[in-house]
Amino acid sequence: MDRRRGALAAAAVCLLLLGGCSSLIDQPVQPVPRVAGSALVVETDDGLLQGIDHEGVRSWRGIPFAAPPLGDLRWRAPQAAAPWEGGRDATQFGADCLHPPSLASTLTSTLTSEDCLFLNVERPAEVGEDLPVLVWIHGGGFVMGSGRTEAADGEAFVRRGVLLVTLNYRLGRLGFLAHPALDPESANAGLRDQVAALEWVQDNIADFGGDPDRVTVGGGSAGGLSVNALMASPTTDGLFAQAISQSGLGREPTQTFAQATSEGRRLATAAGALDAAALRSLDAAEVMTWPLDVFAGQVPVVDGTLVTAPVAQAFAAGQEQDVPFLVGSTDLDLEADLLKPLGLDDEARALLRSAGEASLVRAYATPDAVRRHLMADAIFTEPARLLATAHGRRAPTWRYRFEVVTAEAFARVGGAPHASELPYVFDGVLPLGAQADAPGMAAVVSDYWASFVRTGDPNLVGGQTWPTAEDGALLRLTNTGAVTEAVDPWQRRLDAVRRAVEGAPKLER
Repeated sequence: MDRRRGALAAAAVCLLLLGGCSSLIDQPVQPVPRVAGSALVVETDDGLLQGIDHEGVRSWRGIPFAAPPLGDLRWRAPQAAAPWEGGRDATQFGADCLHPPSLASTLTSTLTSEDCLFLNVERPAEVGEDLPVLVWIHGGGFVMGSGRTEAADGEAFVRRGVLLVTLNYRLGRLGFLAHPALDPESANAGLRDQVAALEWVQDNIADFGGDPDRVTVGGGSAGGLSVNALMASPTTDGLFAQAISQSGLGREPTQTFAQATSEGRRLATAAGALDAAALRSLDAAEVMTWPLDVFAGQVPVVDGTLVTAPVAQAFAAGQEQDVPFLVGSTDLDLEADLLKPLGLDDEARALLRSAGEASLVRAYATPDAVRRHLMADAIFTEPARLLATAHGRRAPTWRYRFEVVTAEAFARVGGAPHASELPYVFDGVLPLGAQADAPGMAAVVSDYWASFVRTGDPNLVGGQTWPTAEDGALLRLTNTGAVTEAVDPWQRRLDAVRRAVEGAPKLER
């Protein structure tokens, strides 16, 4: 299990480094003069904030949206942040949440801390009030990542007339631990941080020129999984009007609260912590060594309040929020070479047995296509179709498949890797060779996403039509442009995957 967690985190590093890294500094509370008419001084419910202006984008960074989750607040639901006197310097990012020590070498330029519940606001300088808002939840397998990456790389997206909010949430076992000595809210504390940030947006975003009635919640990878869970939660009504889920799984196993509590007791007992006081006295770095496995269903947990059912079950029952939804995946979201290090090779063999290898080869055309794509389709591509089809019966839904890939990446893995659409969505720093291999596609992808945030419909005037997804249609984003598909060309193979997944035995890991 440690090996799988480490491999998942290593894969998440690739996603997080797409946007580069920024150095982080503690946020000082300083006197901020309230200058009449100053667009960079904003008054929130907690106090004044001094922001910065960079090439037409106004930014406020390191804003505490909840109290530091330290001491007695560790493993509790997020509490209100304390107001400050005078003003607060909001020109620097706050600390990232703690990551597993094994990832320290990738994060040497950042400050991490258990005191990490900060968010960032970016808005265009020249556009007026009542801006549409995108609240972005970062990925990283629930063990790493922060809101600073998209904040630092999202200026081109913001200039499309969107206010962008990015946030941190508690990671690893500091964010997701059930134990008999703790309140049940500890099982999904990291998700509750996301809810607290959305509540902060509702209370404060109008002060920055945002429209609280036009909030889109979006995320990729673990962030997309979070969006799916928030859509299915009975506690998030009114916090967002639209949703975007990129490579957010959808059929993942989900632990019951009893299962999660048993696992948490085992971890804590091995560390010598038998009660709440002992747990809260543990060194935070030690807690971050405890494994957390997304693919084994250890996050999120069906805790009975925030998460009441697995996502696929909630969507099938029509229990998710009926908001416009944009959902999809890349065409190779999980590389075949990662299956063994992630501990997924047994699942792959189970799928082969369930469907019959010969049947899968007929659906995929070649044995190599089965080897390369089966688990990517089973974990990401087919579940995106499942959620899109289910939700499309309740609210406008659009599905995409991102197939833009550099020649180097295609030669190496055979498709667009996990989360590779992210820099295209934000029109940010692209991989080397991207402009030559897919000229102009960053602008195309970003325009579609910005249109969805602004209007609730991704379709662009003069652009390729993007049909809604209830009948299986989608938009393929390719190196040569956007392609409308009334019938998914992968329909036969995804149908075979669905039958295999539904017929395969559930494996305990």
